[in-house]
Amino acid sequence: MSTTLKSIKRLLQEMDSGELALPEIQRDFVWNRKNVLLLFDSLYRGLPIGYMLVWKAKQFVTEKNIKSKPRKRQNIENFYGYLLDGQQRLSSIQRVRDGDENFPLMFSLRPDNESKHDENRFSYSSRSKINDPWFVPVPEVISGQISPMEILKKLEREAKDYDERRDANQVFASITKLNNILDCNIGIIEFEDDDYRIATDLFIRFNSTGKKLKITDLVSSELALTVPDIVSQGINRLCTKNSPAFSFSSTYLIQCLVAVHTGKLNLKNPQEVWKGSNVREIKNSWKRTEKGIGRAIEFLTGTVKWNSSAWLPSINSIIPLVYLLSLDKFNVEERILARNWLLKANIHQIFSGSAHTELDRILRNISREPTIDKLLNITKRDIGKIRPYHFETRRTSGAQMSLFISMLRNNNAKDWCKDTPLDGSVIGHNAELQVHHFFPKALLKLKGYNYDKINTFANYVIIDKGCNLGISDEEPSKYIKEHKISKKDLRDQCIPLDKTLWSVSRYEDFLEERRKLLAKNANAFLKG
Repeated sequence: MSTTLKSIKRLLQEMDSGELALPEIQRDFVWNRKNVLLLFDSLYRGLPIGYMLVWKAKQFVTEKNIKSKPRKRQNIENFYGYLLDGQQRLSSIQRVRDGDENFPLMFSLRPDNESKHDENRFSYSSRSKINDPWFVPVPEVISGQISPMEILKKLEREAKDYDERRDANQVFASITKLNNILDCNIGIIEFEDDDYRIATDLFIRFNSTGKKLKITDLVSSELALTVPDIVSQGINRLCTKNSPAFSFSSTYLIQCLVAVHTGKLNLKNPQEVWKGSNVREIKNSWKRTEKGIGRAIEFLTGTVKWNSSAWLPSINSIIPLVYLLSLDKFNVEERILARNWLLKANIHQIFSGSAHTELDRILRNISREPTIDKLLNITKRDIGKIRPYHFETRRTSGAQMSLFISMLRNNNAKDWCKDTPLDGSVIGHNAELQVHHFFPKALLKLKGYNYDKINTFANYVIIDKGCNLGISDEEPSKYIKEHKISKKDLRDQCIPLDKTLWSVSRYEDFLEERRKLLAKNANAFLKG
């Protein structure tokens, strides 16, 4: 190994040209907006951001495709190497430089920031900041689209509180400092070898020591090493195959593959997951996994009636179903049993704690007897009846709402005003589905009810946006009559038909009765 220094600008140029690339073993870009902001804050202050690790390979290996078309490598002599550590940092700078809309970083020019140790120098774009001449977009500065002198002239023209004699020197110094960020030198550890296994081992050791990688990322790296191309050409392709309705992360799909291939989900030792398996066996397991995912999507849309993965309270909860569906299709009876199990499992939150531990236990059991009946039997103690207290939540998403949506759609429920189905198939002006407060918020506020009492699941119904906008802030007893809402429509939404409960004076009684009715109807539905 050897060390060298390179400027950020030079490293970005090498990434742009393809001289520096990401090997397939690398994980996806995972940094959030705060991570990126803090990185730029550190660079601006001149704080160290750590070394990067580059493998100066003597051979080409499968790359992680960032662009739509993979590069065709020809001459190894013109290639610098593969970035083994530093992807998140370098990709963050690259995204900001290129004006990625997910990271619209802004820089404050106000001189008083210097006296506060540069507090709040960096922030993300907002309407007020776009219109404030004291804020400049970071991409325009670091890419040279705007010069310090142009910024000063703009301040002089547009900022009423700008004083040239007082502020010019400090602003010029700050913007020059920002402009020079890409000239910062980064320490590079260079590793030169022709053995992909050694490079992968180094990547895993280097990253896992600092706990920068998740276990699934390490498993992914081992998979990329064992079966080249499977991540880039198989798993990454399936991530977006059913987009936008059903998109999956590569990490999640690798968990599904591990489950299908091994019949368990023990990820504690990443190097042991694929040990003893040859390329053909893993590829066959991947084909089964693809089949299981496809059948799971068909099951979710056709039987559970969820038209997107957004309705999945816990994406981990379908891994046992993916495993079973990778072996065989569900018949009509099995589909209903699987639907009921899925909805109950999410209501009872059996995957909310140590999800991998519970999944591993379930998979080890059903791998010996791969049937829905076995799945129900080993989890029956954890997924009992639905109770009224399950609906004592304020959330408009999650397991309760996902169960409610499935119930509505399986009952062919209709919108209260337009008589159109609530299955998400209707599009157009004001056709999107919304949560409507059965007792209007304004009415309850007027009567002195607090936020928690107003925003509670027992006060929610699902109608389309147009209907929601058209219903007034009157008592339910009045707008139900005005809009001629039928008893069936009310029953579908689990609304008590006792009209005396539709008066705001009995709001608390209504909530209690509706929770009972929601639980009663849910249990009837989940009996199949």
